[in-house]
Amino acid sequence: MKKPQIIVTTIIFLPLLIILSNHRRASSELKNNITFHNKLSDYNLFEKNLADLEPHKKAIIFNLESTLFTDYAEKQRIIFLPTDDKLIVKGSGLPDFPSGTIIAKTFYYPTTILNDTIRKFIVETRLLIKKESQWNGATYKWNQKQDEAYLLEEGATVPLTFEDNNKTTRSINYKIPSKLDCISCHRQGNQIYPIGPKIRNLNTAINKGGYEINQLEYFKQKMLLDLDSTDYTPSIVDHKNDSVLIAKRARAYLDINCAHCHNPNGIAYLTMLDLREETSIYKTGILLKQGKIVMRMSTLGELHMPKIGTTIIHDEGLQLILDYIENLNKN
Repeated sequence: MKKPQIIVTTIIFLPLLIILSNHRRASSELKNNITFHNKLSDYNLFEKNLADLEPHKKAIIFNLESTLFTDYAEKQRIIFLPTDDKLIVKGSGLPDFPSGTIIAKTFYYPTTILNDTIRKFIVETRLLIKKESQWNGATYKWNQKQDEAYLLEEGATVPLTFEDNNKTTRSINYKIPSKLDCISCHRQGNQIYPIGPKIRNLNTAINKGGYEINQLEYFKQKMLLDLDSTDYTPSIVDHKNDSVLIAKRARAYLDINCAHCHNPNGIAYLTMLDLREETSIYKTGILLKQGKIVMRMSTLGELHMPKIGTTIIHDEGLQLILDYIENLNKN
């Protein structure tokens, strides 16, 4: 085969080979070492009326400085730790979670519209439960009555009409991920792990009783965290904060929305993109693949990125990356 033909063949088939390889890696089975309950209420995560999302007294709500985009859904994040156990800090990444930890993330829309009625609607709750050294994941779909959520295996589609943060009315077919979808995002090698609650992303200010306090410091006061000092703990920026440099905001956005797959141990490792915030810009692949990143973010359907958890284009996120790339090319 002549050299030009080899180049053309490579250009045509390499993306297909990457997609097939990523699919095989994502679909290889990872078995849970626990059996999940059929109903969310069986875990006693919430007090009284389930739909109030009032956490059990032994649970604690936590916030992230930089958050994942999921079709403009709001999220409530709570964590349960076994009695007398703590999170052990190991650098600025994920802490060491004790066996028995439960992390619950609930996705909801504060303002949905159905038959001219406006109400809050809870769509799903995702659980991560650690037993021994292994994390296990499951997703629960809330019913229309909003008084229970049931275990899903295959995922589901939920038609919704809602108002976003800009008071724009949007109608979507919200996709609750399947078990396989959850594994593909949370998978690093042959294990699954939490994505958001890294120490640098937990290092943020929160409001407690009308006073602002550093969240890591609050965890220390509650005897939930083993950390000597928060003075020199790294932090990531909020990608929605316009007062922060665009480069920092864009890298934070790519980290929380893309890096769980696009890193050397993620399912998209063959794309040669490493979008972790701590990776040097010269080793991320962003400079080489900036056009493809924008194309995938601005395209709907099979080529759309992020591939799981979004069905619409994130207008603000796309504009942030466009501004970031424009600045990169100026420099």
